[in-house]
Parts: sequence; C-alpha cells; structure tokens
Amino acid sequence: MSRAFLSASSALLIDRIFRAGIGLLVGIAIARHYGPAEFGQLSYVLLAASLFGGLATLGLDEMGPRDMAAMPYSHLSREDMLKTILRMRSIGGLLAYVLLVLFVYLELGVDVTWWIALILGLYLPLQSADAFEYRFRVEGKFLLIALTRSLSALCSSTLKILSVFFGWPIYVIAASMTGEYACNGWIFSRINRTQFGIGGAFNRPYAKLLLSRSWKIMLAGVMIALQVRIEYYLIEKMMSWSDVGQYSAALKIFEILDVVPIIFSLILMPQLALSLHGASEEKLKQSFQGSYLSGLLIYLALIPVMLIIIWAFPLAFGKQYLAAQALLPLLMIRPLFGMFNAIRGIYVILEHRYFFPLLSASIGLLISFSAAYLLIPVYGLLGAVIANLLGLLGSTILADLLFYRKSTVALATCFQQSHSLIEKLRSFRITTK
Repeated sequence: MSRAFLSASSALLIDRIFRAGIGLLVGIAIARHYGPAEFGQLSYVLLAASLFGGLATLGLDEMGPRDMAAMPYSHLSREDMLKTILRMRSIGGLLAYVLLVLFVYLELGVDVTWWIALILGLYLPLQSADAFEYRFRVEGKFLLIALTRSLSALCSSTLKILSVFFGWPIYVIAASMTGEYACNGWIFSRINRTQFGIGGAFNRPYAKLLLSRSWKIMLAGVMIALQVRIEYYLIEKMMSWSDVGQYSAALKIFEILDVVPIIFSLILMPQLALSLHGASEEKLKQSFQGSYLSGLLIYLALIPVMLIIIWAFPLAFGKQYLAAQALLPLLMIRPLFGMFNAIRGIYVILEHRYFFPLLSASIGLLISFSAAYLLIPVYGLLGAVIANLLGLLGSTILADLLFYRKSTVALATCFQQSHSLIEKLRSFRITTK
C-alpha cells in the first residue's frame, strides 16, 4: 500500500507542480505584457467565477470519490454514480455560468471585463468532466489523470504565450483558459469509454440524496471563495484596477505552493474512506494527529522555497509590480492555513459533519470582510493581506476551537504521533529496498 500511495502521490504531485510551474511562468508573462490594469481585470473575472464555483461543483468533489470508493449503496454501480454526478454538475455549471455573466454585467456593465467573463466563464459547465476523474482516482488511474491535465495545460499555455508574443487581445487568454477545461473533458470522456464503457444510468433518488448531503458543502464553497477573495472586490471599489493587478501578482507567485494541500485531499480521501470505515474513535484520533503532523512537517519544508520565491519576485514581474513585493513576507503564513483547512476538510467529510464547512467559512468571511473594510482604506494592499490572513485564522483555528474541538485537540497533540511516523518511514524504507 505504501508503494501504491507513493506512486499515486508522485504522479499527481509532478502533474500539479508542472501545471503550477508552467502556470506561474505564463502568468508572469501575461502580467508583464498586459500590465497591472488588464491583468487586474482578468484576475477579477477569475475571482467572480470562483464565487460561483461551489454551485458548479455542487459540493461533490469530496463526496463523489468517497461514495465511489466505499460503495455504500448496493443497488448503485460506479457507472450509475458517475452518470448521475456528471449530469448534476453539468446543470450546476450552466447555472453558475449564467450567474457569473449576470453578476459582472450588473457590477460593471458591458465592457472589457464582461467580455472576458462571457468567454472565460464557459469553463464552469465544462468543468463537469471532473466527475470522470472521481472514477479514475478510485480505480487508481492517477497517471492517466496527471498526463491528461498536464497535456491540456501545456496546450493552453502555448496559446497564451502565442497571444503575448503576437500582442493579441486579452480575450485570447480567456479563451485559452476555457480551452484547457474543454480539452480535459474530451480526453477524460474518451478514457472512460475505453477503460469502463458507456454503461450506467442517471439515478434520481441518488441525485436527491447527494443534494441533501452536499448543499451545505456547496454553500460553504461559495462562502470560502468569498472569504479568501473578498478583498479583491473591495480593492476594486476602494482603489483601482492597477491595484487589483498588484495584489493578484503577489498571490499568483505563491499559487505553486497550493498544490501540496490539494494533493493531500485528492489522495488521502479515497484511502481514508476505506481504512477508517467503521474504525474506532481512537484510530480516527491517531489518524487525525498523524495527518496534522505530516502537514506541519511539509509546511516547514516549504519555507526555503517561499524565501526563494520572495527573492525571485522582482526579477520575474519587473518594476511595474514593485508594490506587490512588500506583501510577500506576510503571505508566507497563507500555505499553513491552507494545509490546516485541507486536512480538517477530509475528516469533516469522513465524519459526515457537512454543516461545519459552512459555519467555519461564515466565520472567516465575517472576519475577513470586516477587517478588509477597515484596513484597506488605511493600509492599502497591506491591509488587504492582513484581512485575508485574519479570515483564514478565523475559519480554521477559531472555528475549530469553538465548534470542532476534536480538530483542535488533534492539532495540539499531533506530535504524539512522531514515533509512529518515524516507524512508518523506517518500515517503508525497508519494503522499498
């Protein structure tokens, strides 16, 4: 199991690092070519789209793989689950796309930003093809997932670079982003047909059951998107598009580190759904502690990488983004909260605490919005970063302390699993020799 876990981790990690790395390099080229103002408009649309991302996914990114792994319903096959989730996500994505275009129109009217939203927002319904990935993850097809996403990202990035080189309008950048999801969906559907056939039927009772379980997670996704990005909206209202671009550039260069907690949730969810099904409370506690300990150690290992990022920022983005450089030291704290949130999210789903993500995100949003509203007029972009971090602190540490003490205790006592972790590493080293 250790070898399989390492193989899966390696495939997805390499894919995520490749996509984050190429995305960072291409993002730098886009930011330098189009300037802070147009880069800010593009980033604003991405922000607005993410607000409706929870509706597009319907909160099924965790539930789908878990159900397909555990198979809790004897009358349903994985093909039935896939067909049902695929149709639900397609409908949710279309609704999210309409709401995105309407939102940007009501906020800004018909301008450059609206046209970007009209093109880029198409990725929301196209993203429904992620349902195929749920099946592939459960079946252990991690290499196929990694190769597909890497190939699509490479094609998209090539079009973006051509747009920068030839000076094409920013709409081409938006189209290339949408095209990446279209490419993913086409390849995933072909792989699914080849590997597993076209069987399966939409199951209405299962769809209703999924919605009854996932609506809290779906709303939580919207709240989380608002919480971590509300400062974009306030920067645009209180400052300028150029400032939105500066803030986006500061966050963009740290995005490469977001792959780590994502890998945690992608791989650990199916594994833990199987190993902890019907497990004792003590085993669950030890697993929770071990996950937090691993997350802390990974974060510590990332610190040298973050220092290199800070050093390289002015070289990469140029003088027009110097205002963003002052924000980077504070942003070093952000990946730690991302790690905490990803690990806790796994156990929230496993314990069926579906209301908790909505509650924690609401706490974070309230703190983030209040802090941003007070701090941005006084401290500008620095105030926006502080507000963002305070919101993350509220949605993780504070929310756990108030409403999920098990997570707080697991984090505070995670070092009790140090010996167990060392023994597992030794055992793994022996088995791989």
